[in-house]
Order: sequence, then C-alpha cells, then structure tokens
Amino acid sequence: MVLRRVSRPLWSRNSRLLEQVARPSCIYWRSIGTATAEEVKTETASSLLTTPSIAESPALEAFKIMSGLILCRQPIVTPELTPFEKAYYNYQSELRKRLMWTFPKWFYYPEGTLAERQFSAVQPVVDGKDRDEFEKPDILFNRDRRSKQEIVFPERDVERETEESAKIYAKIEPRSRTTEADQKNDVRSLERKLDRTLYLLVKKDRRANEWKFPAAEVLNGETLTAAAERLLLTTGGPNMNTWLVSNTPAAYHHYPYNPEDKEPYMGAKVFFLKSRIFAGTFVPQRGSGVIDYAWLTKDEIPDYVHKGYWASMANALSKH
Repeated sequence: MVLRRVSRPLWSRNSRLLEQVARPSCIYWRSIGTATAEEVKTETASSLLTTPSIAESPALEAFKIMSGLILCRQPIVTPELTPFEKAYYNYQSELRKRLMWTFPKWFYYPEGTLAERQFSAVQPVVDGKDRDEFEKPDILFNRDRRSKQEIVFPERDVERETEESAKIYAKIEPRSRTTEADQKNDVRSLERKLDRTLYLLVKKDRRANEWKFPAAEVLNGETLTAAAERLLLTTGGPNMNTWLVSNTPAAYHHYPYNPEDKEPYMGAKVFFLKSRIFAGTFVPQRGSGVIDYAWLTKDEIPDYVHKGYWASMANALSKH
C-alpha cells in the first residue's frame, strides 16, 4: 500500500489570511448615514494617527464629523424648449394637420340649422382650378386633401351670446414663466426660477466663507441622518414639509481649523445628505447663527462660495 502525502488546499491554508484582508472595518458594514459619530471618529482617527503632524499634537482630536444638508426645490414647470425642439414640435403639428380627417362640420353645426348656413357661407370655395394641367384633384367635402384644411369660423354675435358661449371663443394663453420674484430678483423666494432646481445656502456671521450649505456637528451616538433632521429643525424651523432622499452622503468636504478658531479639532469633515422641500418656508431660528439665506441655482452658487468649497459640491448639484 502506497501512501501519498496530500497537500493542503490553497483555499484552506489561506482562509484566515483572506478573512483578515477582506474583512472591512465596522464603518463599512453599515451605511455611513446610519453609523454613529463615535464609529466615524474612531475610523478617522485611526487612519490619521500615522501622519506625523497629527501625532505631534496629542492635545487635538483628529477631525470634527459634521452632517451637511443639500436642501433643494425641484423644478415646477418644464424647461424652455431649445430651437431644435421648437422646430420638431412645429413640424409634428403641421404634419398632423395635413393628415387629419376633414373637419366634421355636421357634428358642430347640424345640417339645416342657421348656424350651419352661417358656417358654410364663410368657408373658402375649393374648386381645384389651381392644379397643374395633368394633376388629378383630390377634393372631398370642400377640401383639397393635398394640403391642410383651412377653417374659418363665423363672426361672433356679441349681442346674443351668453357667458357660457363666450368661453368657446376665449383664447387660451399660457401664464408667464417670469414671476414677480424673478422681476425683483428676490433670492429668498421659492417662486423664482420655476424651471430650475433651487438650493438653500445660509450665511453665517463670520469674516470669511460666510455662505455655505447648512451643516452641524454630529453628536455622540447620533447618526448623520438624525443630525441632518435636527439641523433642519433648529436652523429653518418646523414650518417646512421636507423629505430626506437617502441615508448615503451625496458630497463630502473637509477643511482645517485656524488657531484663532479655538477649536479642539484639527479640522472638520462634512458629509452632505440630499433633501427636498415640498411646501413651507425657511425661517432662520434664533441661536442658529444664520443671518441670511438664499435659494440659488447651480449657476448662481459659485458667486457666493469659494473655489475649494465649490469644487467639492459641484458634482452633487443638478444644472436643470
């Protein structure tokens, strides 16, 4: 009997090693929006302790974890048509008029009535004499079907018409897309730029970087989502109907603190969550530090914030 040594399978020998390599830290097992502030701070601090500058400053904590809010109002009306879209829809409209069935005057003007005689009297006579020498006319019900039918309605009898009959002749005119807030350039109003997405920016009473998206520190044991909801209530008040889109951050920004800030942290890391407002008004609350606010489009925000902040937020905003 010959005994052969069977080598241990590769997967079993390296199973423990693979588990150690593939096992992520606790912060990645959960959504970062539902992870508590202690977990995020622990993960951030452990990854930054290898940096000499941080190791030399044992009195300062690594970074303050903050929850930011990208509160937006969705477009209310459709956007303006481009020249190509206008030409396309005009072509389709003319094509439908050309292929449509002959106007059924017997439905709107019953035969033998006075209204039918008035309607027939004002219609142009189509006899087909304007055709070429060998062209066969295609005339049916007083219509040359080679082109769209032109309908002429009789003049209105203003003296006899009632309020209900007057509505038949009322011309439909679309309302203007330019609102009073657009004319006054009222950036605090949600009634401006109806065809664009508006984002909320708040202004703090400080020397630099006054305008930013709302943000607040994540307290111990608090999630990013809970911090964002608390931020919305303490900053803008309860008179808003909002919806938090997701627990997952849509943008991220970090910045260092200056010595004059007198903060016990090296800097701040802000994770921004998206939210939408459906109704209500943003009203700055006392003690929030907000002295002004504005509802701005993506094109207007770069005029309010600095370049580094805009570079972190630009890809999370919609241009429509």
